[in-house]
Amino acid sequence: MIYNLFFHPLRHFPGPKLAAGTRLFPAWYLATGRRHKYNAWVHAKYGEIVRTAPDQLSFINDQAWRDIFMHRQGHPQLQKTLPFPRSGTYNIINAPDDIHARQRKTLSHAFSERALREQEPLITTYVDLLVEHMHEDAKAGKAVDMVGYLTFLTFDIIADLSFAAPLGALRDRKAHPWMTSFFNSIRIGTIITQFMLIPGVRYLMMLVAYPLRAVQRRQADFTEDKVSERLAQGSERPDFMGAVLRNNEKAGDGDGMTRAEIGSTFGILMIAGSETTATLLSGCLFLLLKNPDVLWKLQREVRGAFANEADISVTRVNSLPYLLAVLEESLRYYPPVPVALGRRTPPEGTTICGQWVPGGIAVGIPQLAANHSPINFVDPDKFVPERFLPDRDPKYAKDRRAVLQPFSAGPRNCLGRK
Repeated sequence: MIYNLFFHPLRHFPGPKLAAGTRLFPAWYLATGRRHKYNAWVHAKYGEIVRTAPDQLSFINDQAWRDIFMHRQGHPQLQKTLPFPRSGTYNIINAPDDIHARQRKTLSHAFSERALREQEPLITTYVDLLVEHMHEDAKAGKAVDMVGYLTFLTFDIIADLSFAAPLGALRDRKAHPWMTSFFNSIRIGTIITQFMLIPGVRYLMMLVAYPLRAVQRRQADFTEDKVSERLAQGSERPDFMGAVLRNNEKAGDGDGMTRAEIGSTFGILMIAGSETTATLLSGCLFLLLKNPDVLWKLQREVRGAFANEADISVTRVNSLPYLLAVLEESLRYYPPVPVALGRRTPPEGTTICGQWVPGGIAVGIPQLAANHSPINFVDPDKFVPERFLPDRDPKYAKDRRAVLQPFSAGPRNCLGRK
């Protein structure tokens, strides 16, 4: 702690002394599910650049997205703080840059505009089922958990697009066992990971974590079985796997994705495309119900554009400016990834937002803190979709909209944005 406070290369950066002295201080907030609030607090108190842990800097300036996540001439690309697997089987999240570029090129076919149009009938089937359930519940006067419904919807859609095997959660109106174990393992795994930062406790935690590893193995086995079943069906189906297989058939030696990479990456797609989408939609619906004037404007636009449900399509909803503004503002107000996506500075160090940062330092942009900072947005804690419209109130012209990057930025941003 003495070294961290008085001799560490980051000693001149502002931030809480406890955070500068020991990693346990921010770890406590992460283990208790309050890291996003911690980030917002430290930036509100200490400014745009804050030392949030002994070897960690947090930024909420839009320039940080360019300096941390994008290619800069004369500067090496910052690498993720995630460890690469010892097995050598990489997925789209943890692969080094060269392998990631190859995998991304293959997967991009599954997330193109053309692919989305081909996938639309399948997606519509699940949306229709959700609306049918909601009509039934309304007629029965039944209160429903919309977070649950939206989670069932997105997990079913992604499972069908990935494996041609929906989980049946929306049909049965209850979580599939795979979903339950996933959410439990995330919560428990986060807590155990933070405890393992404490010297002397790490080995004890490895023993405690044994049941969690068993759960994770079962999840991995389930995914692997679904991947094998889907691969056996071939490349004709218009879904994620079909696009990958068709690209593999055309790719030359060394291109495409290996069988092991497909298995590892599709496990990631199953989570990344479902929970995040359900979280955003849940937050959006909550904010609409809390702001009836915004809800009324959105209803007027949607009902004015479509005579009935059958008229609604991906292409046509993309032409509704207020709907898109509502989604943008929801992503600002309630980002599905509220904390920072970490990168590590190269050994020789680099410059971020005009500040020299030494090598080996974890850096990132906590989205919730950045999006709710008065430095970046006027009325940051108000739900104002109009700020994203061309004819917005002039006072919102001061918003730093470039800081809003819910899908991250640079060559490793989210494939699923469309």
